[in-house]
Amino acid sequence: MAKNEETIEATATEVAPEANGTPEAEAPQLGVADLQNAAQIIDAAVSRGAFKAAEAAQVGAVYNKITTFIQSVADAQKDNPEAPASE
Repeated sequence: MAKNEETIEATATEVAPEANGTPEAEAPQLGVADLQNAAQIIDAAVSRGAFKAAEAAQVGAVYNKITTFIQSVADAQKDNPEAPASE
């Protein structure tokens, strides 16, 4: 079940009203800055020995995926400077 990595940046820009006329709760948002923070948290946790040796490979794999995605977004923004930056 592979998903396009670019779908992570999708966020709701408008809030649709419910049947009673009140707006629905805003959809949760996840931006590149959030992923950069997550990568920094993983790096700090690993350097402080928060994970067992058996967990290190799995944690490292997630860290590598996050940093690869962040780099691909940065490269895409270099190639297309008019593209909106994610927060």
